[in-house]
Amino acid sequence: MWLARSRAGSTDSTPFPSRQLFILAICRICEPIAFMSVFPYIYYMVKSFNVTDDERWIAIYAGMVTSSFAFAEFATGVLWGRLSDRIGRKPVLIFGLAGTALSMLTFGFATSLPMAILARGLGGFLNGNIGVLQTTVAEMITVKEHQPRAYAIMPFIWCLGSIIGPALGGALADPCANYPTVFARGTILDRYPYLLPNLICTAILVCGVTVGILFLEETHEQKKYRSDVGVDAGRWLLDRIGRRQADAFTPQTFSKADEANLPECQTLLGDDEQPPGHRSADASPRPSSSGSCVDECRKRSCPSEPSRIRRPPSVEKVFTRQVVLNIIGYGLLA
Repeated sequence: MWLARSRAGSTDSTPFPSRQLFILAICRICEPIAFMSVFPYIYYMVKSFNVTDDERWIAIYAGMVTSSFAFAEFATGVLWGRLSDRIGRKPVLIFGLAGTALSMLTFGFATSLPMAILARGLGGFLNGNIGVLQTTVAEMITVKEHQPRAYAIMPFIWCLGSIIGPALGGALADPCANYPTVFARGTILDRYPYLLPNLICTAILVCGVTVGILFLEETHEQKKYRSDVGVDAGRWLLDRIGRRQADAFTPQTFSKADEANLPECQTLLGDDEQPPGHRSADASPRPSSSGSCVDECRKRSCPSEPSRIRRPPSVEKVFTRQVVLNIIGYGLLA
């Protein structure tokens, strides 16, 4: 009974990181939307390249284009994971989203089969988020009881993006032929019939990059205490929005006559009646030294860097028998 209460108390004391997981989910949903959006029209796109007249080879070439992203991501995933151990999780995640956006934009302007394969491969080469993101979730969740709920969010987000992506790509592909009243012939969308869905996916990825820069916090044990200009800018932006909303809903209680008599009322206040944080012997009040105490407490509670640096584990300790079996099982199911 006592053990159950202590576990419940530890769970309640550490809240579930809903806000950070929501921001991470926004960054995550951009990838399946971009990855799955090409599947509805890839056959017709390869056919428009006029590589061959044999439909069987068109299917093979379409498979090569779609698999180039996954192959490049498989080849560079471990390297991106090691880089995230050095520079942090957030820079790698943001760079992966930016690389995917560049890949989608290049893919939309592809006019040949090699260009399409290189564009998709570039997205996989610059994106190592599949492993780094799981590590970010693991570092974000510090309470064991929160793990089942947290680890179920990212697969759900991937499935949701896998639904939105193909629907988006199929609806926006070749808009001049599908929506002739809206998109006229002779425009850039007529010259590049599969540019529009890639432009929309690029815009979604740019939104994910912006949200990640402004609101996603670092989770690396040795990097999360360093200053983050993006998070500071996001907090400033939220503070400005909150102040505007507060000013809009705050009633004006002082009239012009009250504002005119305000200096006379201030002179009637003695030194003892001034606010405790602004007591001073000078004519203009000065803030007390409590702010320095708060800064000192913050420095003590949040050190700039951990005192102990852990060495990375060896390959034998990482790839245990259970880990290898899990990798094989996940590969067969995927």
